[in-house]
Parts: sequence; C-alpha cells; structure tokens
Amino acid sequence: MSKPLTTCAFILAGWGAASVPGTASGQERQVMVERFVPHVSTVPANEGERVGIYLREKAAASTLSEAGTALDGRVVLFVHGGSVSSVPDYDLDYKDYSWMAFLAEAGFDTFAMDQSGYGRSPRPMMDDACNMSPEDQAQVTPNPLSGPCEPSYAFGSTTVQSDWDEIDSVVEYIRELRGVARVSLIGWSAGGRRTGGYAARFPEKVDKLFLYAPGYSPDGPSEAPAGLPLAGVPMRLQTRDTLTQGRWQENVACENQVDPGIRPVIWDTIKAFDSLGSVWGPPEGVMRVRAGNRSWGWNRAYAAKVVAPTMTVVGEQDNPEARGVLYRDLTGAAAKVLVTMECATHFAVWETSQYKFMHRASLEWLRDGTYRGQSTGIYRVGVDGAETSGE
Repeated sequence: MSKPLTTCAFILAGWGAASVPGTASGQERQVMVERFVPHVSTVPANEGERVGIYLREKAAASTLSEAGTALDGRVVLFVHGGSVSSVPDYDLDYKDYSWMAFLAEAGFDTFAMDQSGYGRSPRPMMDDACNMSPEDQAQVTPNPLSGPCEPSYAFGSTTVQSDWDEIDSVVEYIRELRGVARVSLIGWSAGGRRTGGYAARFPEKVDKLFLYAPGYSPDGPSEAPAGLPLAGVPMRLQTRDTLTQGRWQENVACENQVDPGIRPVIWDTIKAFDSLGSVWGPPEGVMRVRAGNRSWGWNRAYAAKVVAPTMTVVGEQDNPEARGVLYRDLTGAAAKVLVTMECATHFAVWETSQYKFMHRASLEWLRDGTYRGQSTGIYRVGVDGAETSGE
C-alpha cells in the first residue's frame, strides 16, 4: 500500500502595510503559510497521480489565534485566471497592492491556490519544451531547444472538471483546517468561470462569491465533450512583453492608470514561481501556461444554480456587456451586484485607478453581503470607486 500524501507547510511572519478602516492599526502582524494540499489528480495529463496543490495562507496573527466557528464568514479562497498564478495576482509584494494582505488586515483568513499548470502546483507534461506549438517552440530556440520537435504529449493539459476537483480538495482542506462550514471565493477571469461553476455545484460549501472580470459562456455546453483529452498541446508561452505590454497596455485609456514601477515586479514574481520558464528563451525568460483547457458547465443553466450572494466587477475597457449577461442569469443568487469601473481594463488588480476600490468593495461584500449598503443593483464607478451612478 502506498504511503498517504501529507500536507507540507512553511511558515513565515511579516508585517502588513495595508491600512483598513475600522482597525486599530495598519501594522497588524501577519503570518504567511505555504502548503501543498493532498490531491489525487483528475488532470488527463497525470490522471491518478498523488500530487500536492500549492496553497498560500495569509492572516493576522490575532485571527489565527481564533478557532472554530469564530472564523465563520471570514475565510476566503482566491482562484487565479487563465495566465498568471495566484501570488502575482493576489499577493504582489509592491506597495499596498496585495489583496490578501488587505483582507487579512481586516480580520479575514485568506488563502490563494495554484491550479495544475501554474505556479508551484504540478505542471504535467510542461517540462518538455517540445510540448507546445511551433510558434512557441521558436521563442525558446536555441534555449533549450535546438530546433523544431514533435510533442511527446499531443493533447491538451487539463479540463474544467479537473479544476473543480482541485478547488474542492482545497475547500475541503480549508473547511477542516479552520472549522468552518463555508468558504467565500474570489475569482478573476477564468478563475471566475471555475469559482462560479464550483459554487453552482457545491452551494453548501460556498459563503459568498466575488467575481472580477469573470469568464462566462451563457450558451455554452452543460456537459463535457466526448473523447477527452482532445488533441492539441499541453502548454503555451507568454513573454514579459505579451503580458505587460500587449493586451493590457493596448486597452489602457486613462492618464496614470498604471504605476510604471509595477510591471517589472509582476514579471519578477511570475519568474519566482516558474523556475524553469524563467531560464528559457530570451534573457528575461518566459511564462509557461497550460493549454488545451476544456470548459463546460458554466452557462445560463448553471448560473441559475448559484445561490451564494455574488458581486461582479468589470473594467470599462474590458467586456462589461458579457458580465451584464451573467448578472441577469444569476437568478437564484441570494443577493447580486454588478459594478462597472471606469478607467479599468481586464488587469485592474494591478492598476492605480481601481485596485483599492476592489479591495474595499470585496471587504464590504464578504463581510456584509452588500455594496454601498445594498444587496442588489447595477452600478458604475469613477476612478478609485468614486460614485457616479446606480440603477
């Protein structure tokens, strides 16, 4: 019989810099713990393997001294999007941009996970540089490739079901660790698809949802396609310029919307969580991103199954119309709010114009289930959440 996979934890203590209304001090001592949560993979590329899913925890030391039901309503899990892992997204060590630190300072026990194919979680079939498209192979020639090669695994990497399975393992772990019945979820982009679909399937485990620029397919399929895994490759690449200059920079519309000092910090943090990609290709390295993810089950029928109070925020320079469709389709949610942010792109979490607003809005929603004291409504806000209009 094989030995059970045990959870490994690494504990670091630090000092939070976030200043939160209602707290006695902006310098509450915070503790950061890194763990690998035991999980039996359902990813097609390594199905059945016993793996560890990376999980970072950040909380005030005083919060961690509380036990059991004292933390009900104050435990939140962050789930990243389709390109960047959780720490650069939610715990960036730059000024006061860390969303986790902000909520931790307000008394929340915060967690952030890396799904398979990202960060410090398993990256099945992604160490072989042949396992990507010819265009991506060219970006890492001559380092580490000497020329074009055939993939050793000619299929996509993961599925949305394997994502939900990983989220469930992590949620179950957190529920047991902290003695709570429900965990709130924050998801960005593809993370919104994963957390929303999860909440529709496990309503008894989800307290509240905060969806930031969530992916959504109202008319998409409810069931998995036949013949998984489908042909393809398990990995794609992004470079520093395609991430920090391409789609992001092209959509920036307002003066001083992005702090110029944040871009190198984002890329350095990404490299710190991808030791192999950081030495591939150009001098600044590349970011390895899983490919071939197959999605289903986050459509109009499943949006209607979400009962958790759900707040959705979206940048004006993103795709607010699509998120408006999701808002209307959340017919079973106990409460729901939609906010469109002016001077904000898909990457508002890293933008001076709105990152503080998202921190504050998430705090009120997770704590009270309201926005501006209201449990339902459609709103539009100016820079840093300045009030403009509501319906």
